[in-house]
Amino acid sequence: MTNGNTYFLRNNDRSPRGRQDRAVGRRLIVVGWVLRVSGAVFGLGSVFVAQASVRHLLEGTSHRGGWLTALLVCVPVFFLGWGAFALGRVWAQSGRRHTAQILDPLRAAHSTGHVLYLRPFDLDQVMSAMPLELSGGGAGAANLFFLSGRTQEEDLVRRFGRLGRVVAIGRPGEQLPEAGAERMYVADHEWQRVVSGLIARARVVTLSVGTGRGTVWEFVESLRVLPPERLVLLVYCDRTAYDAFREVVAERCALPEYPPPARPERPRWEVLMNGGRKRLLWDFALKGVIVFGPDWQPRFVRFDPSTLRVPSVFSVRKLLRRELDPVLDRLEALPPGR
Repeated sequence: MTNGNTYFLRNNDRSPRGRQDRAVGRRLIVVGWVLRVSGAVFGLGSVFVAQASVRHLLEGTSHRGGWLTALLVCVPVFFLGWGAFALGRVWAQSGRRHTAQILDPLRAAHSTGHVLYLRPFDLDQVMSAMPLELSGGGAGAANLFFLSGRTQEEDLVRRFGRLGRVVAIGRPGEQLPEAGAERMYVADHEWQRVVSGLIARARVVTLSVGTGRGTVWEFVESLRVLPPERLVLLVYCDRTAYDAFREVVAERCALPEYPPPARPERPRWEVLMNGGRKRLLWDFALKGVIVFGPDWQPRFVRFDPSTLRVPSVFSVRKLLRRELDPVLDRLEALPPGR
């Protein structure tokens, strides 16, 4: 049996804490924000001037040469602005990784009232990305400069953070912790015991579906120790991967089918040549969540982009709030502990 001191030392050795530099992180965050703001000013300014130039050229007003020159100048200014804005997002994210909180596993293992974020480690690559696709679908070039600098995981933590501190197990061997949930690092032979304790004492457990052995074990353990209303499944995968997970856990829990789109006839769907199947031209990273009622009755809350008339940063945020806020309100009404 490993004693507490040895347990702490082993986990501390596995932590990337020694590779963090908070001073560097703070500088990266400041420089990142400066680049984002300056890039947005130049980028948005070039868009507005370009729109005015095109309007005047089409109307045939005087000084056509001046408006044409202004339009030509706007093109490199726009790309310079977008480059600065995008670089600022990346640098600020790197800074947040240097300043991210790493938990003392000996203390964190005994915490209560937290939100536990469980996921397949290979999902971290997706969750550490800052989405660009929300600017598509007719939203316009100016919409690029209203994109958030948060990663997928940071956005998830921001939403579920109203329920309590969000904690997670760090991926073994990572150079720096990802920005988002507060991480602890545990030895391979200890993780099941630690995760089981974290599940039992959590206010809410969020689990990203996946077919890996670890993820399936976490799901089964959550079924064993949690009241149904405290578990939320996060669906970041497509229908095929979800169906595979659904089949793997079918003996333990009958999960609902992947919901079809509300409006498949809308122009954001296209018919493929192979068999006339339809697929979505764009979609959310988080496809939806599954919540449970009494006796583990599941309900799939799908974030369906086919219901949006014009997909933009603002309409997407509105839709996510509309679908997710009732789920969070119900979870917030739960008592802090079991």
